[in-house]
Amino acid sequence: MFLLLLLAVSVVTLAFAQEEPMMPPAPPDMPVEMAPPVPVGLPSEAVPAPQVEQVTIMGTIVDNMCGSTNKATLEEFIKTHTKECALMSDCAASGYSIYADDKLMAFDKESSAKIEEFLKNPASKLQVIVEANKQGEELSLISIKNQE
Repeated sequence: MFLLLLLAVSVVTLAFAQEEPMMPPAPPDMPVEMAPPVPVGLPSEAVPAPQVEQVTIMGTIVDNMCGSTNKATLEEFIKTHTKECALMSDCAASGYSIYADDKLMAFDKESSAKIEEFLKNPASKLQVIVEANKQGEELSLISIKNQE
């Protein structure tokens, strides 16, 4: 029985001793090098950038402030939303989106500035056809014109 206990203690001691091998200390005049940290997750090169897709959308321009305020009833709201409202300073400052196919798609800041200039033209309408580059969920305006 005593031999079995001694054997069990020896096996456990060897198991722990083998988990981390001991390295001899470096001589005092030799610099100790540390291993570089191991990165966690994927390297940034391995994460693909969102694809850019050119799209043509026929829909209705709405400012982001009115769009978010009326999100629950947006389809009904855009029927009564006016260009004058979309050009009010707070509305224009919020940026613009286009509502099409029961979906609201936002334009980037530069595109919103171009849309504001388009809407300032007396002949322009909120019902438009846009060509844009779509990257992720954001649109970058290429061209805009009234629906015919």
